[in-house]
Amino acid sequence: FYQSSQLCIHMQHLYMRGGLYKEVKAAFIAAFKKLKGGDPRQDDTSIRPMISKSSAAIVEKSVNEAVKAGAKLLVGSKQRGAFMEPTILEDAPFDTDVRKEEILGPVILLYSYNDFKEAVKEANNTHYGLQASAFTHDLNKAFYVFEHIE
Repeated sequence: FYQSSQLCIHMQHLYMRGGLYKEVKAAFIAAFKKLKGGDPRQDDTSIRPMISKSSAAIVEKSVNEAVKAGAKLLVGSKQRGAFMEPTILEDAPFDTDVRKEEILGPVILLYSYNDFKEAVKEANNTHYGLQASAFTHDLNKAFYVFEHIE
């Protein structure tokens, strides 16, 4: 969460093959629970405040709207001043801001997929596509992402 994820290239959507999903989700939850927010001058601080209280409020509002629309909150979501807790959401509906807009804050959305091509199609279902990565042992899938990700 470098810069409290206030960068246009931070990881926001993470698609995982169904067989890996539970294990990776559990690891993310455990790691997020260990993150310590606070003063960036302190060595034990792992996540710093956002640029402003209003920026953190915008992120919290987007997270809360996604949860009301059906997203499952796994960790985080609370705002205190300019600090926004690192947040993990699961299965955010397509019509929510966290799914279709760029959220400039410490929020990650997790998705499980069984059909690789469908996952790439879903990843393209956003207004922004500044950065994308694919991790796979299958070179054909890597080339597919290279050719089809927007």
